[in-house]
Amino acid sequence: MRKLISRMQIPASGQGTVLQGIDDRGTCIPFVTDRETIDIEIDANGSPVTLEAADWLVCFVPGLRKQWWHGLVDAKHKHVFAMRMVDENTWLIMEPWWTRNMGNVLSFDQAVQFLRWAAAGDIIKVREAIPGHGSQTRGWSNCAVLVSFMLGRRYRTWSLHGLYKKLKAEQGAQVVDVSRLLVDHCTTVAIRTTQAVLSASTRPPDESLESVLSHIGQGIVRAWLMPAVIGIHKAAAAGNRLFNGAADAYWANGPERVIERVRGLLEEASRRGEINIADSILAARRFVSMLRNNLQRAIGARVDTPPPEAKIHDYVKSVVTALLHGSSDVTGPKGSEVAFQKELAC
Repeated sequence: MRKLISRMQIPASGQGTVLQGIDDRGTCIPFVTDRETIDIEIDANGSPVTLEAADWLVCFVPGLRKQWWHGLVDAKHKHVFAMRMVDENTWLIMEPWWTRNMGNVLSFDQAVQFLRWAAAGDIIKVREAIPGHGSQTRGWSNCAVLVSFMLGRRYRTWSLHGLYKKLKAEQGAQVVDVSRLLVDHCTTVAIRTTQAVLSASTRPPDESLESVLSHIGQGIVRAWLMPAVIGIHKAAAAGNRLFNGAADAYWANGPERVIERVRGLLEEASRRGEINIADSILAARRFVSMLRNNLQRAIGARVDTPPPEAKIHDYVKSVVTALLHGSSDVTGPKGSEVAFQKELAC
């Protein structure tokens, strides 16, 4: 012990030994390391960065694998994890395991898989507490204790159902319906991405039909290549019944509105004698279908690598030409005469 103490070098005074109170907002704390002195500005909570409290979806779920203790707890509350949306295609998850705390970033379609699990149980939306009121001295930590600690709660319960009742009773807590959550999300994405397309659909008197359809087509392609939209397509392609309502909401507020606008343009052009199309609604649906078919293969697009504008321009031009003039040399889409089917697969 004497040898250990003799190796410790603690200065009696100096800027590195000053302790700051929690009320010293925005002060600089210099401290000494083996190599240099570092000045870090901290907030009232002792953090180098001030973050706003976020809302979390706390998901109480049944087990995926049977455990010996499952018969001793609530039928639907055998495990708990927490999720929150960062942006339209990015989610955070914190899930306690027996061997670690899993904190990870999920894409939207991956988040939907966890939400499917959550739909079998109960979800409470609550706001985390910063700096929080929990304690690391709780002792034995199961998933209920770890989620409670992550939220900054000081609840003295190890029971999953007990934590559920505590959180549900909090002021401002909300019970979340997964189907409604997904419908609202897909509606928001569809309206936002479609608005830019529709804003380019107004046809000035001196603009050709081919030109305005090209503007619309390029807007559709750019929208479909957005990560948020690709995530919706992937979630829909998984074939989960829980997502059916969300897929319908995306369709009604996105592609269907574009199809209706294209139909109006085609009917107007037909009345002017510019084109001869017997069924404008079928032609509008075919236009959107031709744009979608083999899109990523045709222009070589990937989620993390936006394609060059020249490729989008050439691809859309070939589709517009095929629609208006019956060309057979469309880049990418084949079988454009096949009846259009309402589907969301990329």
